[in-house]
Amino acid sequence: MGGLSTRVWRWSAAVLTAVGLVLVVVGLPHASASSPTSRSAASLSCPAAVRRLGTIAFVARGRVELIDLARCRITVRQASGANEVRFSSDGRWLAHGNVAAGGHPSGPVVVPGHGGAGAARSPLGKGIVAWSWSKHGSLLYGITSTGSLVSAPPAGGRRVIASSLPASASLVQNGPLALSPDGQRAAVDVSSCSPSTVGEIDAIDLHTGVRTVVVRKAGDFFTFAGWSSDGRWLLFWAASMCSGSLAADGWPLEAVPAGGGTSVRVVPHMLLYDDFLSWCGNDLIAAAGRDRETNTQSKLLSIAPPGWHARTIQPARALSWVSPACAPGGHVLVAAAGPNNAPGIFGQEDRSIWLLRAGGAVVRRLSDPPSADLSDEAPRFSRNGRWILFVRSRVLTAGFNNSSRDTIELARRSGAGGAIPIVSFTSGDFSFYDHFDWPYEIAWYQP
Repeated sequence: MGGLSTRVWRWSAAVLTAVGLVLVVVGLPHASASSPTSRSAASLSCPAAVRRLGTIAFVARGRVELIDLARCRITVRQASGANEVRFSSDGRWLAHGNVAAGGHPSGPVVVPGHGGAGAARSPLGKGIVAWSWSKHGSLLYGITSTGSLVSAPPAGGRRVIASSLPASASLVQNGPLALSPDGQRAAVDVSSCSPSTVGEIDAIDLHTGVRTVVVRKAGDFFTFAGWSSDGRWLLFWAASMCSGSLAADGWPLEAVPAGGGTSVRVVPHMLLYDDFLSWCGNDLIAAAGRDRETNTQSKLLSIAPPGWHARTIQPARALSWVSPACAPGGHVLVAAAGPNNAPGIFGQEDRSIWLLRAGGAVVRRLSDPPSADLSDEAPRFSRNGRWILFVRSRVLTAGFNNSSRDTIELARRSGAGGAIPIVSFTSGDFSFYDHFDWPYEIAWYQP
């Protein structure tokens, strides 16, 4: 799933399409395949401590770059047109979404994940509106604009798993696809705004193609939020109106048994960001605030099924908390936090990265930006739980043009040695109401 800034555009497109209008988007880069080229090694830092931490891919201004930490090599995999990156589960392949003419998605495009030579491929074909890698190996799944669930390996050979999914405006413009933790089922959001508002999330058996309507409610619009860590629940945000503006202020989060049943309220109000949710074992950690300004009154909650009783583990006092990410094993987590009730200026969140116990107690501060116009964002753990990757950003404004200068950094969980800058770049991601799309624009594979 994309960030809320992406979702707002998709909702707008869906609503305009439903009423017979044409939405024209200008200024978006078109897809442009290219052979891999190298960037200057002077722009990359790979001290011995990080050489075994795998491969990092990122997209900035439509350009896909791949960092091989072991070889300290950076390769440009695509020159323009990309909008998100994801490694296959085995790390052999890297897929990136593309923006085609008119601003519509056209991906994914697949390239070798090691940075070597290899032609770019589109194994799922054209008209893919949502896609995901398999939980094991390197199989791609996608939803077509005509309502079919398909799969294909990187070499090609597309197979139709299920067809005749509800072909709604939501499916075409916003329909996310997410595989269950065991990789046996796919959840598909087919909620619709037209001709009437209907929220619906289906589960599809990836072996048989059998589709089950998990939850459906007339008068509500759903946005899928993910599976529970044990695969027994589906989470989604729900509202009574198809409004991108209202969605930007947040919706309630609900959960429903994966086999179908009655949904329950999990969080009364939160923003629609995937990285504001993380599972520490069986406990869901959520960042919940009162409105679209993430640097105002955002706290950390812990909620566990099946009772779904929420407790505050880190209140919004001096700091406003966002982007929780749990370590493997679920005993600790990291989160970004900046001054609470700070002025609402895009890109001036002044956040640091903090290590906390699963119960919310602060262990240590892992980063400290040297100036207030820098902000540390989107932390995530390495596979062994010893390192944390994050992005340090400075937003630049020149008239109506905005951009950011950014650095991908790695910090030890122990706090020893300080953060290590890996690579710097310029991006068009300047934070949408104090939230960056780094979770979708950066991928990290570790063997």
